[in-house]
Amino acid sequence: RNLKSFFPSNIFREERSDTEMERKSMSAMGAKLRLISAIFVFQTYLLSSCEATSIILESFDDPIHTWEEMNDPVMGGKSTGTFTIQDGVGKFEGEVVNVPFLHAPGFIQARSKKDEIYPDVSTCTALEIVAKTNTEYSGYRISFGNAHAPGGKFHAYGYKSNLEGVPSEDFGPVTIPFDEFTDFWDDATGDPIHTCHENELYCPDEFTLKDMRRIAVWGEGVAGKVSLEIKSISAVGCQE
Repeated sequence: RNLKSFFPSNIFREERSDTEMERKSMSAMGAKLRLISAIFVFQTYLLSSCEATSIILESFDDPIHTWEEMNDPVMGGKSTGTFTIQDGVGKFEGEVVNVPFLHAPGFIQARSKKDEIYPDVSTCTALEIVAKTNTEYSGYRISFGNAHAPGGKFHAYGYKSNLEGVPSEDFGPVTIPFDEFTDFWDDATGDPIHTCHENELYCPDEFTLKDMRRIAVWGEGVAGKVSLEIKSISAVGCQE
């Protein structure tokens, strides 16, 4: 006689049932752990993707480009300004006044020196500047590159956009989509003549986005005191 004949048959069935339940429980626990691990990996990927969606073009806590300031030289322009880097901040100060001959405001400009090398941002969607203004000035503009539109104004080089909504209480980001820039602008006022939305011919081209060569911040076409502090300039919305 075997061992089973001395015990009720249901004991072995219950033992087998308990073993199967334990096996199923362990399998379910393993599946949950694998799911948690997969979620963690996916969240890590999303975070790393978010961190990789911007490309720094300039950070004034450790600048990689040489910057200079230029005043309005056209027909005896009297606008004056300065650009300095202090405590990790680029400080653009000055005043835009009327050009006597034209009886209209001139400009001042802070810019990186010509033909410096910039990273490829052709997969990005916008330019972002982290800055604040210390004055209520409405003539801020930003430009990049050296493109010249067919039939464009004589002195209008580069893709330019208005720089609006700069915070005044504290530093904050201002994001400008690349399709808000145009290389067909009025060199007397800085205002766009034909926009990228009107004709893609005036949109930033891939050649320029692969290496901007120059970035400039302006006080232009509006008389008044300029006081802009800049922490960084980046391209955002970039794809790997």
